[in-house]
Amino acid sequence: MEDYDKLMVGDQSTDGRIIIADKDRLCYLVKSGSKGSFSIRTISKQLLGEFIDYYKKNPNKKAEDARVELKELSDIDKYEYGYNATLTAMAKMVLDPKNELVRKGNPAESSRAENHLLKTTGLQQIYYGAPGTGKSKTIKDLTFGESVIRTTFHPDSDYASFVGTYKPITEEVVLRDCNGKKVIDEETNEVVKEERIAYKFIPQAFLEAYVEAWKKLGSSKKQYLIIEEINRGNCAQIFGDLFQLLDRNEYGFSDYPIVADKDMQKYIEKEFAGWEITNKDEINQFYGEANMVNLIMKGERLVLPSNLYIWATMNTSDQSLFPIDSAFKRAAGIGSMCLFAKVVTKQPTLLSTGTSIREISSTNGGHLSARLMS
Repeated sequence: MEDYDKLMVGDQSTDGRIIIADKDRLCYLVKSGSKGSFSIRTISKQLLGEFIDYYKKNPNKKAEDARVELKELSDIDKYEYGYNATLTAMAKMVLDPKNELVRKGNPAESSRAENHLLKTTGLQQIYYGAPGTGKSKTIKDLTFGESVIRTTFHPDSDYASFVGTYKPITEEVVLRDCNGKKVIDEETNEVVKEERIAYKFIPQAFLEAYVEAWKKLGSSKKQYLIIEEINRGNCAQIFGDLFQLLDRNEYGFSDYPIVADKDMQKYIEKEFAGWEITNKDEINQFYGEANMVNLIMKGERLVLPSNLYIWATMNTSDQSLFPIDSAFKRAAGIGSMCLFAKVVTKQPTLLSTGTSIREISSTNGGHLSARLMS
């Protein structure tokens, strides 16, 4: 067995900052913690092998030394060497297991626990990478069996197509004469109807997911809003004032409620008619208002609930892509796929790695926070 393949699912560093969540032929899935926060990263086994060989020859070198000296030696994406602290800790776990490695529990149970962690981590995440690297498939696998509403951004996407707007629809109405009386068909003696064009507020992906999430809140069920190709549209234009909602508190609710427009208010109030939120007193306390939940149910305030997960994919390679500004990146975890490999002689060389949520949510009282840093 190669040195880079010796770590097992469930292995931990002695300080508890590194946990092996999963592994496959090419990569390790690693939970890495620091100062009360954690990230989920995919680490290339080939890259770990480089660090192991480096520390065999240079046991007293530091992580930054390894990054600087190794990043010019292979065709692995140089960005991945930015995980030098994690790679160094993993290398030491392999080279000095007596002092650096804690192996405990049943690997299968550890795997299930960590996979559950991956599914519940990060209310807002962006998975990025080149086409075909498994971004959409990863999200599909993680959300299997869950309630999912999916949309795709493109250059013509805007606020109305993401949230909702009035649209012309065809509806059947009773035909009336000039006096307002119903017109009766003389042959069938039935009321005559006709189709007319009318305007109605039509909810789109965001508002559909928003309403479903609030309705599911009392049952602890999750609602996922999946945005494919998020950087093919202009995020600032599409999200508009909804961007304010992406800042979440330690309980997963929006930190900064916004006022909904009148059309949206009418739709939300109609959808929530008769619904009750069981823990409304607790939610009200988050905002210091005695009637915040009532305002939410009436549609007068918009607040993302703690069970609404907004995950997206981002293409990093094609032309005609919109840049995503740093403020938006701050509100969403950024990850990339560890599925892009190319064959070099007899050994595959991993070119791109990382399901890394580069900055991640902290924990408070057992609840995940989605206030992410860029």
